Amino acid sequence: MTVPETSETPGNTGTTDNAGVAADPGLPVEAAPVSWRERLATDAMLRNSIAIMATTVVTSVFGYVFWLVVARTSTPAVSGAGAAATSALQAAALFAAVGAAAAMVEWLPRSTSAAQWRSRLTVGVTVAAVGGLLGGLFVVALLGYALDTLPALRGPVGGVLFCLGTVFFAVGTVYDYAAVAERSGTMMLARNALFTALRIPLVVLPWLLPGTGDQILTAWTAAAGLSLLLAVVGFRRSAHGRSLRPALPGFGVALREMRASLLGQHLITVAAMMGTYLLPIIVVARVSPEANAYFYATWMLGAVFFMVSPAVSTSLFAAAAEDPAAVAGAARRGLRIIGALLVAPILVYLLGGSLLLSLFGPEYPGQGRLLLVLLTLSAIPDALTNVAVAVLRATTRLRAALWLNLSMLLASLVASWVLLPHLGIAAVGWSWLGAQTVGALWVVASWRRITTP
Repeated sequence: MTVPETSETPGNTGTTDNAGVAADPGLPVEAAPVSWRERLATDAMLRNSIAIMATTVVTSVFGYVFWLVVARTSTPAVSGAGAAATSALQAAALFAAVGAAAAMVEWLPRSTSAAQWRSRLTVGVTVAAVGGLLGGLFVVALLGYALDTLPALRGPVGGVLFCLGTVFFAVGTVYDYAAVAERSGTMMLARNALFTALRIPLVVLPWLLPGTGDQILTAWTAAAGLSLLLAVVGFRRSAHGRSLRPALPGFGVALREMRASLLGQHLITVAAMMGTYLLPIIVVARVSPEANAYFYATWMLGAVFFMVSPAVSTSLFAAAAEDPAAVAGAARRGLRIIGALLVAPILVYLLGGSLLLSLFGPEYPGQGRLLLVLLTLSAIPDALTNVAVAVLRATTRLRAALWLNLSMLLASLVASWVLLPHLGIAAVGWSWLGAQTVGALWVVASWRRITTP
């Protein structure tokens, strides 16, 4: 098994087309595709971006169906405990895997041999698995025993299921990003679709664990484990025929060369994610739980914007990591794709935002309309900052990427804390828009430097 000859390696200054084939300057330039079908066939970044966004949509749909089945077949107590346990599982797994997953996008495209590719993937999987196991044990000890928040984790079966589920979820995340790095985002979509779909029939099979009521955690863990088999088979049958079999030779070398990246990518991703988790807490602390109900519903509607540009930026990250010399063109193409995908939702939200909010209740438009407008407007600077972070990550300028994400996070959190008692939940929108705008202005001023590897 060999790395395709068209793969770019560090130091290669040649340019490639969207399929990764070296461009011959002696050949005439072909006309650009005019239809979406043609673009999907030739633009790997667009395909990856759509696959990542489709993953979010599919998992959300199957998630709603899963919890609907749970609500119809279980008591509220079982449903609530299961939701809390699976939320804790996801948080522990994501915190364990985000650095390793992002490092895969940076390092796998630069592999010069199949053995090196497997060694680097083995590092990522090992870091995620160990982190997931330690995170699972920590949650079991804290929430199962010390605080007794999740009593189901106190038993040996519940504790083992939780730790296994955390490891499976973390490893699956690394495989997903390895697929993105290989320009095979459809593998990410297929694995997550299988994972979320399998939970539905599994949760109604009580014979899996006779005498226990924790069918929700059982379904999650079993589905997460089974979905990993699809990743193994899928990579084997992909165009590159990748093997996910661990490679111990070269493991130490790969770990040493990647360790700074593992930590840096972890911190960058955590800084990007923390706002979503901390802002609802700040709203409750500074205003009220009732205000947070309006805020959270509006924030979920605005999440469509936080899906598009991160998805395209992740695909850009993979493309730029494979061919750093072409990063400027890839960044411009990424911005064009984001712009094309954001036009429709921006218009819908600006014109029909009140109608969408009214689906939650008659009082929601009055409470959340201004916040939704501000979040909609923030999609524009957010696209610029996401693209900049992707370029900085791909070109190993991790400190600059971390500084940008951390600065915007701290600015939005501090401003929200100060303004919430005076402006209500719209304060979060003003703070978020302001932080993203300042970050975008820095990106515009530094664009030439950012896109010069």
